Amino acid sequence: MIMYVGDLHGDVDAYAAMDREAIKNNISIIVQVGDSGVLWDGGCPVEKYFKKRDRQGRKGPDWYTCGGNHENWDVWQKLENEQTHKVVEIAPGFHWVTRAHTIELDGKSHLFFGGAESTDKHLRIEGVSWWKYETPTAGEFSDFFDAFDSGRPDVVVAHEAPLCVDLNRVGRDSQVTPRNLQNVITLSDHRPSFYFFGHHHILKEWKIDGVSFWCCGIGGEYVAR
Repeated sequence: MIMYVGDLHGDVDAYAAMDREAIKNNISIIVQVGDSGVLWDGGCPVEKYFKKRDRQGRKGPDWYTCGGNHENWDVWQKLENEQTHKVVEIAPGFHWVTRAHTIELDGKSHLFFGGAESTDKHLRIEGVSWWKYETPTAGEFSDFFDAFDSGRPDVVVAHEAPLCVDLNRVGRDSQVTPRNLQNVITLSDHRPSFYFFGHHHILKEWKIDGVSFWCCGIGGEYVAR
């Protein structure tokens, strides 16, 4: 079983609570759907929590995230370049699976695709609280389609959902990420069993065309499957 955890925004108490919940239920994998807040300022409390957990040899689950729109993408991409592979260790035991990359977790193939548009970016400062890489590139969307259509993953983990998921958000149909995610769904005949996402801070399921779409909530809410 895997815990699919919603947006955490650097809440170290929520991280610790999720670890305890996983250990209590004998769960060794947590998948986080973006807006993790890890390394937000290059040395955040969550990073210190994972380092302390590692240093003390405390048992805990392995964490994997797709990344959200609210991440320090400059730091994350620097680590990606240094580590030169698609599963990047952001902190000890906490990993970013880069866009359009598939890994196997608990016997199921998981396709990861982070990023989305910040509706409040006009209130943020570029390079301090907002980064352009929040929106996937055209090449990344193309790679995601190929991985989705040809790879036929069992599970998709993304920060945003396609437009077929009715989230009742004004202007969402004009945003790059949900629109292009919808294109992937429309153009492919593949239907994964599950599609887990965040961004919208609600805990809710939609069943659409054979796919169980789950928005995984916020602040420690999660779905276990």
